[in-house]
Amino acid sequence: MKACTLISGSSGNATYVETAKTKVMIDAGQTGKKLTNALEERCGVNPGELDGILITHAHRDHIAGAGVLARRHELPIYATEGTWYEMDPLIGPVDEKLKNVIDVNKTWELGDIKIETFPLSHDALDPVGYVCSSEAKSIGIATDSGVFTKQMTKSLQDLDCLVIEANHDVDLLHKGPYPWVLKKRIASTLGHLSNECAGKALLDIMGDKTKNVILAHLSSENNRPSLALETVKDMLKENQMELNCEDVIVAPRYEPGPLICL
Repeated sequence: MKACTLISGSSGNATYVETAKTKVMIDAGQTGKKLTNALEERCGVNPGELDGILITHAHRDHIAGAGVLARRHELPIYATEGTWYEMDPLIGPVDEKLKNVIDVNKTWELGDIKIETFPLSHDALDPVGYVCSSEAKSIGIATDSGVFTKQMTKSLQDLDCLVIEANHDVDLLHKGPYPWVLKKRIASTLGHLSNECAGKALLDIMGDKTKNVILAHLSSENNRPSLALETVKDMLKENQMELNCEDVIVAPRYEPGPLICL
């Protein structure tokens, strides 16, 4: 099983997951051209080889290229009913045969990937995270959630790889240039996880199998990669978590991260 963040942050989000028989992209939050270049350059994959696009929610930084790629390569898109309701008018026409509605709190299969869908807490309709499993390997993806819920903890327990949001540093957010209304939204239960919240979540979900952690969706204004890493690593060390520091990385904002082989 292989995984790679293609882009990460408020300017766009997409993650590639590959197994022996199946290739999927989770979110498509940039132009079709940029996502195509990222897939080809880092993963050696043309978008036409994908078996589907899984969408977490309908904010533009997660769906911007979904319609273009679906139309160009006849790719099926999988999303919850609420996400389709918000996304349909934003991504342009998509053939009905390519539209797939998935349920929250549902485990289903796409090729040889078993996919568990679980709810997140964000200001969108039916936002979800995903756990993708194949041949005893698993990766969990959970970004854009204002709180880390008990359901998220249960679904993401002891996976091989975790892509977890570490959106902002609380002090930088409070002192930063955003208007008060936006700061309030980000820090709310329907907003985004802070570095500290990400660290606390990892303490609850990391297990013996967990060898790779990717901190994702960092804010360009209210966070720094070095600060996110320092905060999370310090929390892990203080609690004697058995994880090598080099296995905790930050997803690059504008380019693909490393292709991780599980």
